[in-house]
Amino acid sequence: MSFNPLSVKRPHILVFFFLIFFVSRHAWALSPEESKHLLLRAGFGAKPTLLKRLSALNKKQSVDYLLKAQGSHAPLPSCMSEALPTRKERQAYTADQRRVVSKKRRVCANEFKAWYLQELINDEAVLSNQMGLFWHNHFTSSVRKVKAPQLIYQQHQRINEMALGDFSKLLMAMVKDPAMLIYLDNVNNSKQKPNENLGRELLELFTLGEGHYTEADVLSAAKALTGLGIDPNNYTAVLRKNRHDSSEKQIFNDQKIRSADDLVYAILAHPQTSKYIAKAIWLHFISKEDTAQINRIANTFAKDWNIAKLVTAVLSSEQFWQDSGQMFKSPVELTVGSAQLFKGLKISPKRLLKMQRDMGQNLFDPPNVKGWPKGKNWIDANKLLVRSQLTSQLARAISANMAQMGAPYCTGKMTTLTALDVTEMGNTGNSMGGSCQKQLVKLVTDPSWQLK
Repeated sequence: MSFNPLSVKRPHILVFFFLIFFVSRHAWALSPEESKHLLLRAGFGAKPTLLKRLSALNKKQSVDYLLKAQGSHAPLPSCMSEALPTRKERQAYTADQRRVVSKKRRVCANEFKAWYLQELINDEAVLSNQMGLFWHNHFTSSVRKVKAPQLIYQQHQRINEMALGDFSKLLMAMVKDPAMLIYLDNVNNSKQKPNENLGRELLELFTLGEGHYTEADVLSAAKALTGLGIDPNNYTAVLRKNRHDSSEKQIFNDQKIRSADDLVYAILAHPQTSKYIAKAIWLHFISKEDTAQINRIANTFAKDWNIAKLVTAVLSSEQFWQDSGQMFKSPVELTVGSAQLFKGLKISPKRLLKMQRDMGQNLFDPPNVKGWPKGKNWIDANKLLVRSQLTSQLARAISANMAQMGAPYCTGKMTTLTALDVTEMGNTGNSMGGSCQKQLVKLVTDPSWQLK
């Protein structure tokens, strides 16, 4: 016997169609576990406000929501707006003035790092911030070597603006970025004496990876970049023609290049570039490599270099949704996520920054051109001790300020805070019993708190 909705009375038919609409909209909505997983990987933790917003969305809608989230920015430290000294001013410094300027620069750099940390904690555009950190660890620069926080901030702005945009434009911007030119010594690269640092890292770390270029390619890249430096007075990128080797150079067997622009276009034409970037972004979000899937999304990526589409493909893969709890949080993810989840956490930005440094992640100051560690490399005996100190301090803070920090989680499912349900790690529901305070303390000190 078939059902004919037209035979149903009008009030009933309205209810019927409402139920169809409601079920079709919510049938594929993310579960709390899926929402948590997405926010742990695409953000810094299962932030309650974002969990609530994702609760009525399916996977595609949730990823789209995070991609389109607009960031909010606090005022910069005042030192970031101060003009950098001209060459004449620098040359006139006395020894005492140099010491004063150096100390002032260090103070400004620390204020800038604290500002950025607060941005990460407070901003709702978590995926954009995740990708900003990814690119900072990909196109590395160090404020220690550049010695101008203002230039690092300018680079930071470019990265943030392009973090989910066009990779071809981001690559070109980074090759000509003043902080990058100083960091990788291209300011000393001339046709009389080529410096290979930027050319080598551009091929080895930024675009192709080891084994996909020759030493002759490195020399050609270096020569194409000769003369590209910065103006000593206004600190913008400039090309000094008298230092530039404008001769035709050969790279990747058959490509002819003369300039930095030609070099970038040749790199973008290389089939390995899209694979290298796709793999790097895949492994930023997923613990295990899948060569076939990476090559598939890399082929699409190479057509338009759209980073947002690439990220969407990664976050939409089955491998992503089946990978919960298989990665270690970075120090920034651990500290920022904890501060996001527990409002009222009385740990100063200065203290959090020190903890991050001790765990191996110093914002805007990676240990070398290869960047911060990744994956299991975040963990060793010393770093585990600092991680334990952070979670112990977090537990004490929760105990001392339950009303503000812990109470919001006492009425909900606490396991949405961690990558793994602690009951699946050898505990039982009963052992997690007791007061809400005790449960939260056990949760943040459990090893699962370190995972995402």
